[in-house]
Amino acid sequence: MAQQFQVPQFIEHEARLIGPFTIKQTALLTGVGAILFVLWFMLEKWLFFVLGIPFSLLALLLGFMKINGRPLLDFFMSFFSFFISPQLYIWEKRQLAKQKKSKRKQAPEVFEGVSTKVTKKEIGELAKKLDK
Repeated sequence: MAQQFQVPQFIEHEARLIGPFTIKQTALLTGVGAILFVLWFMLEKWLFFVLGIPFSLLALLLGFMKINGRPLLDFFMSFFSFFISPQLYIWEKRQLAKQKKSKRKQAPEVFEGVSTKVTKKEIGELAKKLDK
């Protein structure tokens, strides 16, 4: 009799950590918030707003924007990994056409290995060592 198994549903949904935010979004927004908090005390106010607004917009885009159903962060990771990874494409032409035939027939190479005689006693000793 065939057993029935329950198939998982909604496997593409990421787990929510805080409210509607996923773990990645929460980590990204927390990190950006901490950086902006430190910059608030380190920079003058006009410089903070000049740097902070674009930085915040970039963080929001990375956290929430999707391209073709994929988060923008994954899109950028794929984009940069493409340029970092080596791309070497080598095409070698195969010669399937008639190969040049030499006028002389070459004798086939024969391997003349070293032959050793193995006795039954040696095979028995080897079998005992392998059985241990």
